[in-house]
Amino acid sequence: MKVIRFIVFACFLVIFIVIANLIHKNMDSYEVVTITSPFTYYNIITYGNNDIKTLASLSFKDSLDSLSDMFDIDRAFIANNILRKTIKIRENEAELVVFTDNNSIGQITINSSNNTDVFLENVLSSLSSNNIQLEKYLLDDTNGNTLSEVYTHKSDTYKIIITKTYLDNSDNLTIDYVNLNIF
Repeated sequence: MKVIRFIVFACFLVIFIVIANLIHKNMDSYEVVTITSPFTYYNIITYGNNDIKTLASLSFKDSLDSLSDMFDIDRAFIANNILRKTIKIRENEAELVVFTDNNSIGQITINSSNNTDVFLENVLSSLSSNNIQLEKYLLDDTNGNTLSEVYTHKSDTYKIIITKTYLDNSDNLTIDYVNLNIF
């Protein structure tokens, strides 16, 4: 009888350790990400109900006061301005640009020239897995060389434009999240 109790106890202990390990490994996926902490390719865009809610943890519902805190700029200089901040995506730097009007965010843009192929692939995969259908356009030069790939999606409230530009020595990836309610 003692042997059976020991075996049952050992099984429960092993199951508890496995579950605790899984919870610990997945802890990062439940953390709230801000522009001061590094993003991954998977949490740069946040979704809800198969719709885009934020880009780089910023949404069009964020107040100008919260932007003042995030960008460490006086509130008086936030309205009708272009705000820039360097953020981390994985171990690489990218530029976050926010365009504001009198009382809201008009556009959120991310520019990156690091690991553009992997970044684009992961963003497209993430959008696809959230049932966001993109239209693809290719821009070529007169010799048939691809200059850029453009992916777009438009809803009633926003438009997202993803542009991968092929330059001579490097590539550039830009994600524009445009608020259609202010136009």
